[in-house]
Amino acid sequence: MNKILLALTLLGAGAGAFLSARQSTTQLQHEANDTRDAWLAQTQLVAVAQSDEAALAERVRELKQTLAQPQAMGVSAIWFALQTNRAGRLTPELRERLLEELGFNWRSSPDFIVVSKEAVREIGMPFIDGGKVTDIAATVLAITPEERGQVEAAMQRVQTDYKEWALAHVERTEPKDDVVAQYTLLGDPAMSENISNNFAAGVFNALGKDRADLTRPSARDWLSGMGIFSKPTTMIVKRYSAGNEQRPKSQLSISFFGDGSRSGPTDLSECRFPEDFRPIFPNGWADVAKREGFELPEEPQEK
Repeated sequence: MNKILLALTLLGAGAGAFLSARQSTTQLQHEANDTRDAWLAQTQLVAVAQSDEAALAERVRELKQTLAQPQAMGVSAIWFALQTNRAGRLTPELRERLLEELGFNWRSSPDFIVVSKEAVREIGMPFIDGGKVTDIAATVLAITPEERGQVEAAMQRVQTDYKEWALAHVERTEPKDDVVAQYTLLGDPAMSENISNNFAAGVFNALGKDRADLTRPSARDWLSGMGIFSKPTTMIVKRYSAGNEQRPKSQLSISFFGDGSRSGPTDLSECRFPEDFRPIFPNGWADVAKREGFELPEEPQEK
């Protein structure tokens, strides 16, 4: 009996092992088939890539051969002129053709036109007015608010430096006879150059070379108007006199001596206050009259 049970047990174990081995074999066969299919797909992709690479290499070779061959090229009058001249030196006809080819003409934009830097310089665009950058200059030169602040800070430094210099170098002469006020402001080339150079450097740092160059004429006019470049100048205020008859005290005349020339006498009520002396007398004739103790005409022209 025991032998029969042992035989049945061995038979069952052998059958189980056989079935397990069969299943493992079948699974391995499926995995091998999947691996072979994936390998075939990758092989096909590699073949396609190799074919594309060969086509690209052939295309590159053809392009190199094409570029190596000399190309016939017509000579453009505009291109020839640009090679030998600056754009600003083109004839009006060539300049118009150039702008046309670039797409810049009166019809290209309802709001904008394109002009050369030389044209902007020749127009004489005002850059400074009242110690501030003008709105038109800020627009034309695309000056940002930050750049505008830097330029106006440089202007303020010019005004401060010139005021300090003027207060230290003005000479007053005591009134005598019909002279009620006399002041002389000594010129100083070193001062003029120093202030001018500092201002130019401030504008250059804010705007760069190209835009700073376009502001130069207007900036120099502003500096000249302040008296930065003036030679020794004398301002004399006198009472009117006609022979032995002395006019009323309120009737005054002004004379100027400077830059080798003489101006005056002119009725004080009709005379613009000289900007050279503005740092010393900010309110013009009113400050002079207060300082020297004389009466102004009834309606003085202060500005």
